[in-house]
Order: sequence, then structure tokens, then C-alpha cells
Amino acid sequence: MAHGAYGKRRVAERKPHLGRRSKGIGVEKKSKPKSVSLKNQIRSIERTSSRSQRGAEKKLEGLQKQQEIHTRLALERKIFLQDRKIKFFERRKIERRIRRLEKVQRASSGQAQDVEIAEQLSKLKEDLEYVRFFPKSEKYVSLFNGGDDSNIVDRRNGLRKQIKANLSAAAASGKDLEGNMLLVLLAKQHLRQMSARALISSSAF
Repeated sequence: MAHGAYGKRRVAERKPHLGRRSKGIGVEKKSKPKSVSLKNQIRSIERTSSRSQRGAEKKLEGLQKQQEIHTRLALERKIFLQDRKIKFFERRKIERRIRRLEKVQRASSGQAQDVEIAEQLSKLKEDLEYVRFFPKSEKYVSLFNGGDDSNIVDRRNGLRKQIKANLSAAAASGKDLEGNMLLVLLAKQHLRQMSARALISSSAF
């Protein structure tokens, strides 16, 4: 009996449990990585290179703009330092003449004389405008040096037209030409001065 019970116990131990899974059942096999074709690899590299190139082009464009601004400011500063003395003296000279004529105008009682003084004042104010709003990037052309040389006269006249165009644009847009709001107001007065001069010319006839 003892031997029979021992044999049954050994047989029972060798029987597989129904709840266990056999080896290999339900185990997923690892999928092999898909091989990328040479054509797709080339396209991927081309897309990456294109994005990198666009980024480099934008950076280069930004640096070029900064360089242009730096060069322009350096040129304007150089011209300003060279011309500030002569512009200062010419401006003071014109302002003294304007004050003198305004004093004469206040004391005058004749209509013909008033018209003549008004014309002189208008020309002097245009000269003052020329000095104050002279283009920063241009070498200053003196109002009192050079005499009646045709080349210098033509150069002055061309610069006057350029200054008037800049003033008209500034008056229309409210742009500050010199970093000073007072100068913007002067620019806005430019159109009124031109209208007044036209009225004076018409009354003279």
C-alpha cells in the first residue's frame, strides 16, 4: 500500500497543470526594423538640407540689414561731424537776418515795403529750412560759399527740391525727421509757407 501511494503521488506531480501556458504560446515575436530605401533616405536629407538652407538665408539677410544700418549710421555721423561747424554758422547768420527783417517789418507802414520784406523773409526761411533739414547722408553744400557757380547752384536747387519733398512726406505721415517734435511742427508749417508765398506773389501783380 505504501509503495502504491508513493507511485500515484509521483504520477500526479508529473501531470501538467491546466492553468499554465505552455512555453511559446502567446509570446509576440519582435518585428525586424523596416529597411528605408535609398530614395527615401535621399529625400529626407534633401528636406533637412532645404530647411537648414532657409534658416541660414534668413540669418544672413538679418545680418546684412544690420550691416547696412551700421554703415549708414557711421556715414551720417562722419558727415555730421565734418559739416556741423559750417551749418551752425550759416544757421545763426540766417536767423539773425530773419530777426532783423521781422523788426523792420513791424516798424514798416508801407504796403509795397511790406511785400518786399515778406518776400525776403520767405527766402530766408527757405534757407533756414535748407540748413536744418539738409539730408543726413549728403555732403553739405554751403549757401554762402561757391558764389554763382552753375554746378553748385544746380546742386543746391536739387537739394532744395529733395528737402521739400522730405518735408511734405513728413508732414503727411507725422514722421519725425530730426528726433524732435518741434521740427515736425516746422515741417507741417512748410505747406502754409508755400501758400503764403503764392499769395504774396499774386498781390504784387
